[in-house]
Amino acid sequence: MSLDLAMQLVVAEEAARLVTVGLTSKTTRIIDYADQTLDPGEWFTILDKTGRGVVEEFHVRSPSTSFRISVSVDGETIINLTYDGFREIQQNSPSISAFAELDENGNPTGFYIVSMRAILHRRHVTVKLQNTSTSPTTFSRIFAKHTSVG
Repeated sequence: MSLDLAMQLVVAEEAARLVTVGLTSKTTRIIDYADQTLDPGEWFTILDKTGRGVVEEFHVRSPSTSFRISVSVDGETIINLTYDGFREIQQNSPSISAFAELDENGNPTGFYIVSMRAILHRRHVTVKLQNTSTSPTTFSRIFAKHTSVG
């Protein structure tokens, strides 16, 4: 993982923590999609919010590792990674997780999870998901929690 990306994640986590201290108004929105099918190459916008706020968390549950997540904050793409890219950096970031899901007995369920937390934005945030497979993929869960600060 590059020091630049690690530093961005640390700064974003701290800023998200600080922005929620002493707020006078905030609105939390939950986005929850089940069984969302995307064609090969298709992009799906999970979240697109204008104004100041924080993406407290989002996660994607997929039957395949063939997907990409792009996060843009205030006009700049800060993350644009495939599942494998998230796997490479997740050990070094408390804000990112990427793993093969296990059942209560420790057996693989056949699903793969990517999640991120604490993404601060001042003007705009967009979180998008792309199916990078050569066939349609049904994402069993796409979830996000966003708080607008005003």
